[in-house]
Amino acid sequence: MAQGKKVIPPNLGKNKTLIDKKVKSPYAYGNLIVDFSKFKLTPICLRGKFNNHFKDNQHFCSVAAGFLGTVLPKITSHTYGEVCEGSSEGRILHFHTIDDSHRKTVREILEEYNFSKQTIDQMFEGKNIFDFSATLGHTYAARIICHKVDNVLHLLFLDTNHHVYMNEKYVGDSLFYEDCPTYISGNCTYMPGDCFAVSFLDEEKVKEALGYTNSPQ
Repeated sequence: MAQGKKVIPPNLGKNKTLIDKKVKSPYAYGNLIVDFSKFKLTPICLRGKFNNHFKDNQHFCSVAAGFLGTVLPKITSHTYGEVCEGSSEGRILHFHTIDDSHRKTVREILEEYNFSKQTIDQMFEGKNIFDFSATLGHTYAARIICHKVDNVLHLLFLDTNHHVYMNEKYVGDSLFYEDCPTYISGNCTYMPGDCFAVSFLDEEKVKEALGYTNSPQ
């Protein structure tokens, strides 16, 4: 049998097996970092004050796609100084601290999410609770509430319906969706007289509508 030709490997040099020192991290030093470890996605309802239910699957998909596809890359490509209040990027993202008149609402929401009093107190030291857009373009005026520590934004919860800063321009009919999971499951203890949305609706029509059914007689 003929002997195979011997293959001589190329001389790579002493340091060629190491990563070139000129290769740099794609992440700029000081850019904002987003942390999901404290993030609460399960919707809650504070009667008369706040809910972050989604209207339907389309609402959920729109907010999720807007946040993950547009807002998150934009936030993490900037430093805090570039998106802080007053900057052009900050205005686009509606990035601002939660002011004193709305901190109580945020605190109550965090309590409902079972954050400990000590943790909440620590978060509220200083002016480090922030609100910014979860979507751009205002198809849905969703917001994200976060706690800033240095250049890290610890996401806390979604304000899917712009309820922390209650504004009729954005709230629309989000104060009460017919597909509220508690209501359609038959476990709602608030309707028809106690649901916080009733005061925003025609109460007589709401009560009359509850007397009808789509099921065969």
